[in-house]
Amino acid sequence: MRKAGLALGILTVCGLLSESGLGLPVPRIQPPPAGLYGWDWQIGAQTAAQVRVPPGIRLIDLDGFETTAAQVAQLKRQGLYTVCYINAGSYEPYRPDSARYPARLKLGVDPNWQDEAFVDVRDVFRPHSVLAAILRQRLRMCRKKGFQALEPDNLQNDENVPGGVISLQDQVDFSGWLADEAHAQGLAIFQKNGPDKVLLKDRTGRRLADKFDGILNESCHEFDECEPLAEYVRRGKPALNVEYRQKFLNCAGASRLKINSMFKDPYLRGGREAAYRRVACPAK
Repeated sequence: MRKAGLALGILTVCGLLSESGLGLPVPRIQPPPAGLYGWDWQIGAQTAAQVRVPPGIRLIDLDGFETTAAQVAQLKRQGLYTVCYINAGSYEPYRPDSARYPARLKLGVDPNWQDEAFVDVRDVFRPHSVLAAILRQRLRMCRKKGFQALEPDNLQNDENVPGGVISLQDQVDFSGWLADEAHAQGLAIFQKNGPDKVLLKDRTGRRLADKFDGILNESCHEFDECEPLAEYVRRGKPALNVEYRQKFLNCAGASRLKINSMFKDPYLRGGREAAYRRVACPAK
């Protein structure tokens, strides 16, 4: 890492950095728990009333916009580690800041979510970046609500944007930038998907598995790509995985790699909704 980045990281971890020169200390980063344990992912819950904490979990991941600071505080009083979901690599028209996205940032429609568009992640390195300003505001929202960590969605625009517009290195650089920005806000951060990228280096020269504080992956058993997740485990960090078809949930394989795997309903509903489903591997 460059000297400036190293100094920033040291100040942030020590809790000494002030936000925007306002004299407001950034909270010390609280890493997510390592090892095998129960967790849940309810980002599909549209209101706090739809969230229900299943017994025996240590970590819960909720939508950053829909979750209130009071709810986060209550979950933390229950001893839960709280993760804030935001969409970092896509435009969502229903978010309160959606009007801030100019047309030039939208590079292609998401085939799975037709009202959304993948964004030009290269923009964060341009002068007066619009995307950087939007994402920094989202990170501040997560921190001010009391979340301890960030789950940034859509970190694979090199694969998702048609025509090869976003290169592999562009994507890795953006992911590394996001990790640095989260840490500067006092947030831990999970790498979202991209198991093939965990050992790649961003523009600071560091591997993603060293920059991020854990990984949250989808369907590693189904697509036979769980082994790279163990790079996080070897570094004393958590590896979380979700399968959307229960037949692919491989608890023996997950236990061998020390990955926290579970089956979930594809819309990740709130625990009080009828469509909610969760089958977790035992934390041995």
